[in-house]
Amino acid sequence: MTTISHPRRRDGLRLLLAVAAASVAGCATRDTPPRRLYGLTGSPALPSEAKPGQDGRAWVLSPQIALPELLDRDEILVAEGSAGLAVWPEARWAEPLREALPRVLAEDLWRLRQPYPVALGTAPDTGQESLRLVVQVDEWLARAEGTGLRLTLRARWRWAPLHAPANTALPAAGGTEVTVGCAHQADALADAHRRSVMLLAARIVTAS
Repeated sequence: MTTISHPRRRDGLRLLLAVAAASVAGCATRDTPPRRLYGLTGSPALPSEAKPGQDGRAWVLSPQIALPELLDRDEILVAEGSAGLAVWPEARWAEPLREALPRVLAEDLWRLRQPYPVALGTAPDTGQESLRLVVQVDEWLARAEGTGLRLTLRARWRWAPLHAPANTALPAAGGTEVTVGCAHQADALADAHRRSVMLLAARIVTAS
């Protein structure tokens, strides 16, 4: 026996399913808060203790700054407990930290070292003696402290000759830990990340 489906019945079923899907999508849109994007923006004030080092050569910052794998994401993370991590609700980085950090660090180094040049990736075409600066970040996380947060940035750096004599003297490799306190808010935490980059730049410049 052959069953024949009525065309109007099929069309009605399709319409009913489409209306139901649209209704579910509309509810999801209304119930999901919009995401807010944050970045390493602005130009923090130069630290009062910052002072240029003795090295007057051009610096070229490597654009590949090593970051912990857990920071290779768009979510903003906060340490939780002894080993946990929590994603900040509805807050995201506007661009990957691995791309934003080298650019911002190079800008801060240049502000601190003026008039000595700082470039990102490629040495300036001036024929001036230059050094390669390689930076590695080992930690960049915030933890709850009282009613606020405390962001910790731990980093190391080293030098390599770029356009320099074969046995040129290099500044000593170094490392540092900087901490920045902030309110328990997403925008305050993003600003703390930005300020921590400036503090790292100041430590590198002073140690040179």
